Amino acid sequence: MKSFYRITVVVFLVLLLGCGQQQQTFTETEKETIQKEVKAQFNQLVSAVNQLNAGAWSNYYSKDEFLSAIVSADSYTKRSTWVDTITNYFSTRERMQVEPLDVRVTALTPNLALLTSDEKTQIGLKSGKNVNVKHTFTMLWKKERDGWKILHSHESWVDENIK
Repeated sequence: MKSFYRITVVVFLVLLLGCGQQQQTFTETEKETIQKEVKAQFNQLVSAVNQLNAGAWSNYYSKDEFLSAIVSADSYTKRSTWVDTITNYFSTRERMQVEPLDVRVTALTPNLALLTSDEKTQIGLKSGKNVNVKHTFTMLWKKERDGWKILHSHESWVDENIK
């Protein structure tokens, strides 16, 4: 639990410092551009997840400034551990279909955006079980040299049914 609070403080400090360093204002058109760019990246991330392609999926997480990832009550502060965990999850699945229902992007600064989303997800496990979940993401994205990358993510879900 201490780790969760520590990560929460770090995320808020990044937001605070990022907002403090970015004194410049940006226009509604620039905000709309940021929203479109981050949504496009998120849609590509979802495509990689639906293909169970951990290599492609991991490219959306910052290699330089990764802060953390939280899945339910599990916390990851090392990018390599996070990637290994997701790679393992993908290896247990035969198929996966994430369907975004509501994706919201808020441009915080010209280089920082907050994405929240709700999805319907169907997972077919190699064991033969099918899992349907309501899934949510909260992600902090930063514009880096090679595009928008995730610094921090949090995801939660509720199983709708297990067959």
